[in-house]
Amino acid sequence: MARKKKNKMGIRGQIVLIAVVIAGVMALQTSMVLAVGMIPSVVAFFVDRTKKKTKAITVGALNMSGCSLFLVELWMEGHNFEKAVSIISDPMAIIVMYSAAAIGYLVDWAVSGMVAVVVYNRGKARLKSIKKRQLELIE
Repeated sequence: MARKKKNKMGIRGQIVLIAVVIAGVMALQTSMVLAVGMIPSVVAFFVDRTKKKTKAITVGALNMSGCSLFLVELWMEGHNFEKAVSIISDPMAIIVMYSAAAIGYLVDWAVSGMVAVVVYNRGKARLKSIKKRQLELIE
């Protein structure tokens, strides 16, 4: 007997998805800028295999900060399609948005490295104390 696959997205997830789609349509110009500007965050989400998605969160937060400058510019200058398209087609805007995401990748890499060093050194210290205790017990 074949089992039915359960839908991974519950009723809450479906409601959130509907709300996001409605908000995206209502603020289409903002959605256009975010759709182009947040591509590195989407990539980070799918590349990050960890359960907590820390890389995706780090890259996403810094990527959003890079996009926020241009979102404010869009909102202050009329929130129209022409301004959204000019932001999307401006190479400097894309460079700023994606550079912020790159800084997120660097932060994730650096913090992961530092945590690895700390954990390794703790393990070495623990091993040293265990060996010392073994020698004491042997005596």
